[in-house]
Amino acid sequence: MFRRRYGRGMADDRERDGDGRFTPERDTEDLLGAMTPREPYTTGELAEVLGWPRRTVYNHLSTLEEDGELRKKKPEPRRAIWIRPEGGDA
Repeated sequence: MFRRRYGRGMADDRERDGDGRFTPERDTEDLLGAMTPREPYTTGELAEVLGWPRRTVYNHLSTLEEDGELRKKKPEPRRAIWIRPEGGDA
């Protein structure tokens, strides 16, 4: 497992919640806002538009699909197409 190490005197300025955990810098609403309803998107396209890592985008998309906010189509192995339905219900 890779861990980022900070040298002495190097502070991590990210915000933390009440339990001391880092607060997320990326919001699912930003992802949904980048998607036009009924338009197909790949994970890579959304990652490029948002400037997020592909894995982060994929994790958010998967959660949204599980919650019924998006539809996922798999036209071939290792490729997913994500679609935001017109009213928000997949």
